[in-house]
Amino acid sequence: MRNPRLASIDLNLLVALDALMVERSITGAGQRLFLSQPAMSRVFDRLQEMFDDELFVSSPVGYEPTQRCSELYASLQEVLPKIEAMFGDHKIELDKIAYLFRIECTDLCATILIPQLVVLVAQQAPGIRIDVIPRMVGFERLTENKVDLVLAPGSELETSSLTIETLFQVELVCMVRAGHPLARSRMTLLKYLKARHVLLFPMQGGRHTPDPFISLAQRAQVLGREPDVRVRVPYFASLGPILENTDLVATVPLLIARRLESRKIRMISAPREFKAAPYSQIWHTRNTLLPVHSWLRKTIRNLAKQLG
Repeated sequence: MRNPRLASIDLNLLVALDALMVERSITGAGQRLFLSQPAMSRVFDRLQEMFDDELFVSSPVGYEPTQRCSELYASLQEVLPKIEAMFGDHKIELDKIAYLFRIECTDLCATILIPQLVVLVAQQAPGIRIDVIPRMVGFERLTENKVDLVLAPGSELETSSLTIETLFQVELVCMVRAGHPLARSRMTLLKYLKARHVLLFPMQGGRHTPDPFISLAQRAQVLGREPDVRVRVPYFASLGPILENTDLVATVPLLIARRLESRKIRMISAPREFKAAPYSQIWHTRNTLLPVHSWLRKTIRNLAKQLG
């Protein structure tokens, strides 16, 4: 045997080290690997013995990796995807997979796509669990392996370690109460600027979250006007009652407008200056070849096509 020491090494310990690095907690790593806390503690003891290092030390902000542990983790980011890819099979036995996916997304995706994804996963891969996490600024949690996938607006990235794929285009429309003066007329930029607005803010914000007021503000400067925003809300669900009982105008994605439209709320075109924005799925290249990750991304891609 070319590397006789490999025969005495349990490669599952490397997977455990990866989980510990992500969770910074024996309990959290155990949950990620479906192990009890005592069992995960024994795994941690074996890791410390195997690498002859503490691996993690206590600090004011929690447990931090030692230098040796950080070096090992850096190597794992390259090695683990290649090892799993060696055993990858296009015919994944979905009913036998046990996995936790952490998906970071905006309110738009949590409303229109995640429910369909959950139903499909329950039918095809009941051993898969999904944690939906509010979208944050940037991609720090993705690069640190704290989330597996980000679903968010945008089409460009600033780092080669991430991969982005456009799922669909987000078209914006306006919504008003049925008796609103603008309900039966074409919405121009000038009318838009004269109106009072309820502005939808994303759950946690972020530079890749589409804000129709960005491009609008640039044009508004020419007219010496700014949108008159009277209310700001973080969730789509609160828009309905507000629109029904006020003369405020909401600017929302068409996919959401179709859900909000009712006898009391009308959907009208947005000013032509509002352009469609791409909505994408973003993942770290470490997960590109992992079969279960590939399956999830393909599933989301197919669901997104149905939305179109």
